Amino acid sequence: MLSEVKLQLDGIASRQKALFEEFDPKRGSKLLDFYVRTAPRLVNAERCSIFINDPDNRKVWVKTGTGITERGIEVSTNGSIVGEVIASGKPLIARDLQSRTGTHKKIDAETGFVTREIICVPIRSKHSGEIAGAIEVLNKKGDGGFNEEDQALLEDVGEHLQTVVDSIFLGQEAVGMTKNMLAAAIKAIYVAFIAVGVSLFLAVFLSVYGGLPFAFA
Repeated sequence: MLSEVKLQLDGIASRQKALFEEFDPKRGSKLLDFYVRTAPRLVNAERCSIFINDPDNRKVWVKTGTGITERGIEVSTNGSIVGEVIASGKPLIARDLQSRTGTHKKIDAETGFVTREIICVPIRSKHSGEIAGAIEVLNKKGDGGFNEEDQALLEDVGEHLQTVVDSIFLGQEAVGMTKNMLAAAIKAIYVAFIAVGVSLFLAVFLSVYGGLPFAFA
């Protein structure tokens, strides 16, 4: 178990090293913030958010977004539009959301924002092909709604964010692997402790009773 987790951690570390050679990690957050401000202007939308996939916990969480702090939104991959996009690996335009139930209704109630329509585009890892996250814009301004041209523009934006989002995704995965390794080590120590305890008990018992049959009343 421990050796398997270690191999996985080594694999993640090598992928992270390759990513860090491509860009300066310190500038990653600033780049994401820049696109959160820019993407709504490109498609004439009201808001934008960038999500990170957390497959171990079957959740997605906001790294940065319009008026939202990091992890200000965490939703299940089940029942959410961004979760559907991450699961399918395909972009999605969702319209008429005021009349549809879903996670967006709960988020609207918490934030006071009214979501009418969404474009959500997956962000795929360049190295593993996994869906590392997604970028989402909300509510087209003016008449008409989002169209295929808007979706294509957002897909272009997503390609520019691959390296940064993948780095965050991998860092999260490494933390999860480390926790698993620690849990496995604690379990192994506990099992060993119980085994030693049982052996010690038997040794004391035999030394006291000399291995003779023990009669119960």
